Amino acid sequence: MKNQVPKTSAQNGTHGWIGTETVETRFGTFEFNGGYPTADSTHSLGELLVFNRAIEVYLSQMPGVSTFHVRKGLSDFGARGYNQFVIWETLMDAETLLVTGNSELVYGLSFLDLKRDGPTVVDVPAGLLGGFCDMWQEQIMDIGPTGSDKGAGGTFLILPPHFEGIVPPGYYSAKSRTFGVCFAVRGYLVDGKPDKAVALMKAIRIYPVAKKTAPLAMAFLNGSGRQIDTIFPDNYQYFESLVQLIEQEPAEVVPSHERFFLASIGIEKGTSFRPDASRKRLLADAAWMGSAMARRNGFASNDPERIVYPDRRWESSVVGASPNWDSQGYVNSDRRATFAYSTVGMSAAMALKVIGGSPHYFLTMRDASGTYLDGSQSYRLNLPARIPVKNFWSVVVYDAESRSMLRTGQKFPSVSQYTNPTTNADGSVDIYFGPRLPQGIQNNWIQTVEGRGWFPLLRFYSPLQSLFDHTWKPGDIEALSEPQFFEKSARLITP
Repeated sequence: MKNQVPKTSAQNGTHGWIGTETVETRFGTFEFNGGYPTADSTHSLGELLVFNRAIEVYLSQMPGVSTFHVRKGLSDFGARGYNQFVIWETLMDAETLLVTGNSELVYGLSFLDLKRDGPTVVDVPAGLLGGFCDMWQEQIMDIGPTGSDKGAGGTFLILPPHFEGIVPPGYYSAKSRTFGVCFAVRGYLVDGKPDKAVALMKAIRIYPVAKKTAPLAMAFLNGSGRQIDTIFPDNYQYFESLVQLIEQEPAEVVPSHERFFLASIGIEKGTSFRPDASRKRLLADAAWMGSAMARRNGFASNDPERIVYPDRRWESSVVGASPNWDSQGYVNSDRRATFAYSTVGMSAAMALKVIGGSPHYFLTMRDASGTYLDGSQSYRLNLPARIPVKNFWSVVVYDAESRSMLRTGQKFPSVSQYTNPTTNADGSVDIYFGPRLPQGIQNNWIQTVEGRGWFPLLRFYSPLQSLFDHTWKPGDIEALSEPQFFEKSARLITP
């Protein structure tokens, strides 16, 4: 790609019209005769147009394709029926590939199929957080203190698209835009143990209204320590997955202008998708380029609203604080794609700033100097005293490539309130990151991997006022030379 675009004779004219000439652009050279493109230029420009639109399709449809692959991952693991529910009973570890999953909560996850089963009931006990979202990650209902049940649990009724029947009383009910529905809950540890949260999840009951009198018995699958892959690909298969999703769901779920972009690359509900070898290569390249752009938007964004503190590197995980990505008066599809590339499952609670209520998340890809975090380097993060949470805080490390938990020699790449880290004399907590462990600070250290980029998510569950008014703020991640690393960490174990 050229940094400067040479001017043609036409560009120097009053109107800049193209005549008989060679038009040189940063994307190629195109020949015109009397204002008309030559045959070769017509073909090349057509390919470029499809390529550009395929990139936009990749970015705009990412929430849907991501959810599709979460469902596929659970199905491949064995959760296919309405009564099958996956619980990570001894917590989620790096064996599960799930974008920015949490190792300090118990996860429960399943999918409803409203096309197959019709209106479906979900009984949820009190004490769980979560909710329902459609296949494009738009919220249907939340569960928990900020949800429909206000944390008391209850009976939820999820209705399929176009449902026009009478809704019986006694339910928290809502209609889904899509036939596929993601149902996800999280449970707190109690005394550092997952048992009570797991017991709550095993009290969940899911059944179609049509089978209320004789539902299948619930089957709970333990996902802990199992290789479950829920992450979408960045190659041609991305578009194959999108085609399947489009075919399964109502056409109107995708806005009209986005359906035009889909049709322009050959994807249209009810129409066979059979690209030839050349088009497959083009779409594969577009997915690769889309991934590159998603990484640019997520890891090197210049969006000013992403910054949490003017003097820190920490960024918000929900830029703009809107679950619909419309805080600027329009849907910002770049912000939506950035979220979907590294997170799954949007809800209003994630965007709200509720003191003592909804969780809040910060992340950073850079150290204090602005350099990307490197698995070969050692670092320190200082969390000042009185970390502002009612429930718990955690720091979990993720692989920059997979956006899932970093696979290391540690079972869980995390330090949290639950792991009993050593506290400094002033009440602050130092967390260390690096490929090698100095003696005696296991509870304050997260292993990294040489040659791999990584980033942490700093979570605050039930945050307090000082987090929002910035009277408390975390330090930046500081790079340390190995002698500094061992010297600073030694202070934690010196009597």
